[in-house]
Amino acid sequence: MIFYFLIPFLISAGLIPFLISLSKKNNMLDFSEGDNLKIHKNPTSFLGGLAIFSAIILSFHFFRLTELSFVYVVFAFLIIFLLGLWDDFKWKHISSRKPYLKFFFLVFCSLASALALYLAGIKFYLFPFLAPLYIFVLINAVNYQDGMDGQAGVLFLISIIGFCVLGIISGNNFIFSVCLIFSGAVVGFLLYNFPPAKIFMGDSGAYLLGLALALLAIFFSKDIISHLFIIGLPLFDGVYSNLRRLLSGKSIFWGDREHFYDKMINKGFSVKKTLFISALLQLFFVAVGILAYIYV
Repeated sequence: MIFYFLIPFLISAGLIPFLISLSKKNNMLDFSEGDNLKIHKNPTSFLGGLAIFSAIILSFHFFRLTELSFVYVVFAFLIIFLLGLWDDFKWKHISSRKPYLKFFFLVFCSLASALALYLAGIKFYLFPFLAPLYIFVLINAVNYQDGMDGQAGVLFLISIIGFCVLGIISGNNFIFSVCLIFSGAVVGFLLYNFPPAKIFMGDSGAYLLGLALALLAIFFSKDIISHLFIIGLPLFDGVYSNLRRLLSGKSIFWGDREHFYDKMINKGFSVKKTLFISALLQLFFVAVGILAYIYV
């Protein structure tokens, strides 16, 4: 089973130096100038999501997860990845965003990817219509966490460990294997994303990881308390952020610096200490989720 982690890890970690070089040569970089939401100082590649996507899809093929049902899963990932990649190239700065157009594409792609997962046999327990909502919420929730080096990747990895445990407890080797593939791809990326980051996952990577969480949450949707806590901080902070923005009359797509990690930094914590505290909090949520799965 170690190869289910090792193969995507090697693909992801091996691709990133090439993608960093490619980004510099072709000016495919995230610049902070002109956007007060961007706090990084140096132009940085935003193609980390491509490394994660490649590692996941190539690993699916390597381990012969290519039956018809999995073709639909790959199609769902492709839809969401391409949406995020388009977002990275088209709307890199807040001044160029068009919230209503972005909302339309997010809703359309969430519906399309939910349909693909449904055709793959991954259905929401009792209420299939909730699947698009889960995808919509979680791709945005992970994206919200991608405002600080390492934050989105670390929180996702801790959630995946929680879902790995559920796979073991439930005796589902398929879910366990998929979780190992996800975790290997993200760990390879994190080698270059810990502060100070050499590459960002971009919206393409954040949306991709959000869909991965949605897929696992839908699979374990019968155990609602468990899977919500295992998703943890990205979900809770994301829901709070959207409610805060709506109540203040702002679009949910008009970003700000009021997330949990922003508040920690504003209180004087360093990026690394903030990342450590966020990870501890996420570990607590995941532990609650696992216990809920066992005892509730």
